[in-house]
Amino acid sequence: MRTVWQNLGRIARASRAIPTTDLYFANACRDWVRPTPGRRTPVVRRIGANSFLHGDQAVVCRRDTPRVIDALLGDPALKLTYVIDDDLDAADRDTTLPGDYRARLKRLRDGQYRALVDRARTIVVPSQHLADKFAASHETVQIGPVWAGDAPTDAHFRALESGGVIDIAYLGSVTHGADRAFVSNVLQAVLAKRDDVRVTMIARKKLGTSLDGHPRLRLRRPLPWSLHRARHARLRFHLALYPMLDTPFNQGRSINKVIEHAMLGAVGLYSADWAFADHIGHGETGLLVENDEAAWVTAILSALEDPAALRAMQARARASAAILNDPAPQRRFWAQQLGLDP
Repeated sequence: MRTVWQNLGRIARASRAIPTTDLYFANACRDWVRPTPGRRTPVVRRIGANSFLHGDQAVVCRRDTPRVIDALLGDPALKLTYVIDDDLDAADRDTTLPGDYRARLKRLRDGQYRALVDRARTIVVPSQHLADKFAASHETVQIGPVWAGDAPTDAHFRALESGGVIDIAYLGSVTHGADRAFVSNVLQAVLAKRDDVRVTMIARKKLGTSLDGHPRLRLRRPLPWSLHRARHARLRFHLALYPMLDTPFNQGRSINKVIEHAMLGAVGLYSADWAFADHIGHGETGLLVENDEAAWVTAILSALEDPAALRAMQARARASAAILNDPAPQRRFWAQQLGLDP
């Protein structure tokens, strides 16, 4: 199989990686995957955008090209670790997801996902819900995400002290169907109360919600992960929203948004019953609110009344997220899994 891996390695493109790959493997282990001074051959070979090989240990993050997956599954000597960060089986039950996205999830589930789960010795997941799902059939490990780089300071909050525009973000994609409708109603009420608020959301042309056409709504079009990641490095917000309504698909989601919000310089507002809410100190490192639209409107308006307190909260949120974003635990796990020196 040596020639197969050499050929696959030549066509592997890190720029085609998906978020799962960076957040749960590559960001923490970047130096193993790249050539370094004095070492032309990486310690871990990248054989696909989302697949890696070290000796007889293989890692697949969510999905890859059919050629890569077929080669991995066709080598009986390989010991496979599979990283999956969503509950794909929830696609059947969750009617709040857009139809085309449900169809994509089902294709992945009934294709590569099933084959990789069947073959895997170890399954790596980011949530207790997913860990429980696979515990009876696999060695299952729960790890947190790792973002590259450091979170920005609170410098962008200075403008608020002189009456500058308040930037609020909701960056959930169309896959957050119910959450996005909830947020749209909340933000419409906030915009009606405060003329110094500007809202940013992700959509190609329209949200399909009550906010469409609002003059203080900015839409950022969806981008491939590599471009999305680069755009994030330039964006700054003061408040970022992440409601987690009780839907089947939401049960499998990770703590990722807490770190992402810190990377955007924002204080996060989260559902009080979210699975990861215990990582947020209400009023200290973020805000927690029950899933009621009026309660969210009240919490946002209250937070905006005291820009200085919001700025102080951002500094504490940044410090808290830095602990969550420590790559060392993830790197130790992968070193043990692959037989490397961490």
